Amino acid sequence: MNTQEMLLPSALTEYAVGPLDDSARASLAQRLATAETPGVTWFPQSLTRAGDALFIAFEENGAPLLLQYGGTAGACGLSHPTELAGNGADHGAGQSAKAYVYPFASTDRENVAAFAERIDLTFLPRPQRDRPAIASGNRHPEVSLPAVFDAFRDILRDTGLNLASTVQLSATREMTTDDDIARRDGLNPTAPGHTRVSIRHLYYAGLWAAIRSGYRYGYTAEADHFIVSGANDAEIAKSVEWVKEAIRHAAGYTKFTTDTSRVFDLRADVRHPQPLSETQIEELFQQRLTPDERAWVRAAFSKPFDCGAASYRFDAAEIKRLAVKFVPSLKLNEELFDSILQARHGAPFDFEPSLDEAETLTSAKELIFYMHWLKERGRPAQLVPPNLGFKKRQAYPETRAALEKYSHHKMWPEVMPRVDGEFEGNPIPELKDRVRELADVARFFDGTLSIHSGSGKQPEVLRSIGSATRGRLNYKISGELQLQLFDVLSEAPEGSAERGLYDRMVAACERFAAQGAFGEESALAAQYRASGHGSYLGDAGSGRVDGNLFLVFWLGNMVGSKDEDGRFFKQGLDELPDSVIEETRRRNKEYVKWLASHLFAQ
Repeated sequence: MNTQEMLLPSALTEYAVGPLDDSARASLAQRLATAETPGVTWFPQSLTRAGDALFIAFEENGAPLLLQYGGTAGACGLSHPTELAGNGADHGAGQSAKAYVYPFASTDRENVAAFAERIDLTFLPRPQRDRPAIASGNRHPEVSLPAVFDAFRDILRDTGLNLASTVQLSATREMTTDDDIARRDGLNPTAPGHTRVSIRHLYYAGLWAAIRSGYRYGYTAEADHFIVSGANDAEIAKSVEWVKEAIRHAAGYTKFTTDTSRVFDLRADVRHPQPLSETQIEELFQQRLTPDERAWVRAAFSKPFDCGAASYRFDAAEIKRLAVKFVPSLKLNEELFDSILQARHGAPFDFEPSLDEAETLTSAKELIFYMHWLKERGRPAQLVPPNLGFKKRQAYPETRAALEKYSHHKMWPEVMPRVDGEFEGNPIPELKDRVRELADVARFFDGTLSIHSGSGKQPEVLRSIGSATRGRLNYKISGELQLQLFDVLSEAPEGSAERGLYDRMVAACERFAAQGAFGEESALAAQYRASGHGSYLGDAGSGRVDGNLFLVFWLGNMVGSKDEDGRFFKQGLDELPDSVIEETRRRNKEYVKWLASHLFAQ
């Protein structure tokens, strides 16, 4: 059917005047379900009014479009209108209204922005502040964003909690700038942008999905993990400039996670196998802080910090060691905070300086030092993610033996003695106690504990975290939503196009591993294949511990690499049939709701 010849259903034209609220949209949805519009799918919750025009999103034979009824062509900055022929209708007082259609895919950024910024501002993302959230990373945003918005609508209806943080990916790992995406040749699976989703694309996809789902209750858009790295000052400076450019691309986001953990000086930590001596610490303390900064830091941490059930004091030696370990990264965070403020033109945002990818488990005193430094120097953190010992997309150990194997190669010397000495060999109660202590510290600074690498965690762990934080938490997932898409592909019949696409991605991932593309973890590909795991990704409900954990972690990086026909795998994934998309969305939606049911269990 040609859009120019599409007939407007009478049920829609009746909303050109009169009250327009959730109840009216629900009524419209029921009426449109029986409307005679072959090939057309309406999104009634998007219905809104601006001036004398009515707007609603729809699809015609799979093409995303926006309908304007009334007003003039190009209203509110919309571009590329097509007038519907023969659709004039009475618009009150004998006035005849015209109708126009606009392209409205997630890639039609100009029209998506015009809708969110000029027609209905309730679809713009907002800072999270102290609201709890499940931050849902969207590596395939057009697939998963509609699902998670549906999930958050159900959660809000059933519990009264708005947990929506639906637009989230690492800005300099999973994503990158549009120019870098265009230049990517697919030969390096670990280069930034392996999702082939740019920073700006995810932002506009978020607006697009919020509009079509009608989610007007507030959600957060997060540019996660702006990563600073480098082996020397010159490399770090270059990395900082690149991060600042990425921040400029992310100006519309409302939550920013910075990651400067790669410049932590781990030698200053007494848990290091060869920690610096007190003399060495003193020398670096003198080098890294000015006289004024040394005086300030001594005074700033001289008082006790009464955080919930515990009070903490710092002696002079602890202050120096923490300063030597963290000050280079803290100063970088100050610089990045200022860059975010500039990119946002002073608009409010959530600041989340990450500790979660450190080599050591985060202690309460480390969290205090980090948050107090930033707050006192005018860059307060609303969210703070500690390293809890979580691994991406994996369950947390439930037994002493499993924890010992899980942690033996880590710089976590304190964890096994705590489990044995205080928790009778039970890892999860020990984890819960650490989370409670860190959540109390975060609350002391009016902050929210942010839990990273949340995919794959089992119900007991989720309930422990929810209880320990008393429901004030930000829980991040990302990889699991993508893995569920891969699950659907892997379950397709042998010989089907969907199964063939999955098998080729697996083969490409293992070829890259054979070339050492994934560093030390490359060797895991052959190990898991030899152990009989095949290409099975594991039982999602059990943290995938029974699956090929090499593929669980690395298969997603194939999206930005090339298939046998020379096209990027992303192109094949964008052409999946509706049945695959619908099943993936069903699983994504149920997973987010399942997380909420355990994290916020009564």
